[in-house]
Amino acid sequence: MHTLRTSLAHVLLLSRQDLIDRHRENTLGAAWLLIQPLTFVVLFSTVFSQFMRTRIGADADPYLYTVYLIGGLLTWNLFANLLNRLTPVYSSKAHLIRKISVDLWVMPMHIVLAEWAVYAITMAFFAMFLLVIGHPIGMQWLMLPVIALLLSAFAYGIGIVLGTLDVFIPDIKNVLNVVLQFGFWLTPVVYLASILPPWAAKGLHFSPIFWAIDSVHAIIVWHQYPQPKELLALFGAAVLSLLAGRLLLTRLQSELRDTL
Repeated sequence: MHTLRTSLAHVLLLSRQDLIDRHRENTLGAAWLLIQPLTFVVLFSTVFSQFMRTRIGADADPYLYTVYLIGGLLTWNLFANLLNRLTPVYSSKAHLIRKISVDLWVMPMHIVLAEWAVYAITMAFFAMFLLVIGHPIGMQWLMLPVIALLLSAFAYGIGIVLGTLDVFIPDIKNVLNVVLQFGFWLTPVVYLASILPPWAAKGLHFSPIFWAIDSVHAIIVWHQYPQPKELLALFGAAVLSLLAGRLLLTRLQSELRDTL
């Protein structure tokens, strides 16, 4: 129990420091945690509503594509940011791991908490924008934290796998960047799945990222509850991902500490 409390204390301390360090050298400091999400929402709500009025089933709402786009981008960014930051976590925290006894499974959780904080701030600004334009916010929104949790768990397991391998194979980060670029355009974030050929649209239903983004679109854009089968599939993918990360880390933990 004492070890668990110590690990959680480390996670909270690292999460706080992570958010502080992001803008430590900037004049406005932590204010950028609010400015950047606000800029993100304003940019996409103005530019895309005026210049990219893609019709996705409602020709009377000029903001509908903007709502679709921002909802997908926020979900994708949560996943991609977690993977990008979890992959080098052990290498970047080598000095800490050498000095104190930290739980290598729990320690990377500080990244998840920091990214959740940024995600929550951006989502709050997005919700305010929706209220301003008169886009309904229903009880379905209560499912958004569930989707974010499942997606984060899925990313955490993969991140632990990649973070462990990154200690031994430095090229992992470069490969991840390429995979994420392809993954973004293979996922219906900026386009509708319905424009794809039937075989490609069918292939999307095997992607955990699609399950998460499709569920978010159902809630935010169409005011519907997510499909239970997508949530169950995302839960299963998260469990398998966490098990894979745990098993690999347990097997290579001694070698990882020695290498660092």
